[in-house]
Amino acid sequence: MKNTFDSTKIIQFQRLCAAARTIAVVSHTNPDGDAIGSGLALSGFLRNLGHDVRFFVPNRFPKFLDFIPGSERVEIYNEACAAVRAYISSADLIICADFNRIERLDKLSAAVEENIVAPRVLIDHHLNPAEFELAFSDTDSSSTAQLVYELILAWAGVEAITPEIALPLYVGMTTDTGNFSYGNLTPELYRAVAVLVERGVRPIEVSQAVFNTQSENRLRMVGYLLSEKMRVHAPIHTAYITLTRAEKTRFDHQIGDTEGIVNMPLSIDVVSFSAMFIETLDCIKLSFRSKGAFDVDQFARRYFDGGGHRNAAGGRYYGPMSEAVARFEQAMAETHPED
Repeated sequence: MKNTFDSTKIIQFQRLCAAARTIAVVSHTNPDGDAIGSGLALSGFLRNLGHDVRFFVPNRFPKFLDFIPGSERVEIYNEACAAVRAYISSADLIICADFNRIERLDKLSAAVEENIVAPRVLIDHHLNPAEFELAFSDTDSSSTAQLVYELILAWAGVEAITPEIALPLYVGMTTDTGNFSYGNLTPELYRAVAVLVERGVRPIEVSQAVFNTQSENRLRMVGYLLSEKMRVHAPIHTAYITLTRAEKTRFDHQIGDTEGIVNMPLSIDVVSFSAMFIETLDCIKLSFRSKGAFDVDQFARRYFDGGGHRNAAGGRYYGPMSEAVARFEQAMAETHPED
C-alpha cells in the first residue's frame, strides 16, 4: 500500500509508543463497525505488547457490535466525561483512528485539544486528512481496519494477530464495505480476509451478528421508510429517505437502527445516488451513497459542509427537515448523476 507502512514510519511509531507511559486511542462520534473494530484491534495489539492503552469514543456504538471480544472495554465519553477527559488530556500519546479531523470527535475533541504535549498519530482512510505528527493514511484502503491490519503485520508479523484481534479487524473491513459489496475491494483486502479467517474468524457467524440480527421494531421501521418515506426521482437517478424524531420514537429507535438503510435505494435500477436525512436534537444528519462515477464526497463538501469518500459521505444541516430537503433538491437541480 504505497509508502504507508515503510520501515521508517513503523520505527517512528514504535518509538512513540515505547516512550509513552499512557496511550489513548480515540475514534469518531457515532462510531460504526470500522471505528470500533479498528480501535479494539489496535488497542488490543498494543496492550499485548505491554503498553498502558485505553480506547475511547464520544458516544454509544450500535448494540449489534457487542459480540466483539473486548467491546465492554470501549469507554464512552458522554457516560463518564470526567474520567475520560482526565486520561486523554494527560496521555503521553494519542492515536486517532478512522477519522481525518479532530472535529469528528464532537465533544471528545475538547479533551484531545487540552493535551498540547502528546504527539498525535493518525490511522485513517478518509480523504483530505489534517496534519498529524505521524500519519498512516491511505484513501485507497477499504477501511481503517485494513490499515491497522497492515500496520500490525509490518510491526510484528502475522503471529501478532490473535483471534481476539482478527475478529474486530474483520468486522471493520466487512462493515465499511457493506459485506464486501462496495468500496475499494482490492486484492490486498481479500488477502487480508484470508489471513483473518486463518487466524480464527468465522465469516458466517460475523455476517449473522452484524447483518442478519435486528429487532422487530427496526424491521418495521425499515419497511415503513421504504414504503412511505422514500422518494425516487428517476430522471436524475436519485432517491432519498427522511426520518424524523417523532418517527424514531414511534419505532423505539436504538443506536445503529438506521445503519445500511441509505444503501437500499441503490438497488433500484434507475438510482445511482441515495441520501438519507435523520433528524437529531441538534441538526439534520445526512448520509450519501452512490454507485458509479458520481462523487458524493464533493457533493457533501459543497452543499452540506461534510465529506467522506467518493461513493460514501455524510454531512449536516442546521435547520428544520423541510429546509434540508429543499436544499438537497436545489443541489440536485444543479448537479446530479449522469445517465
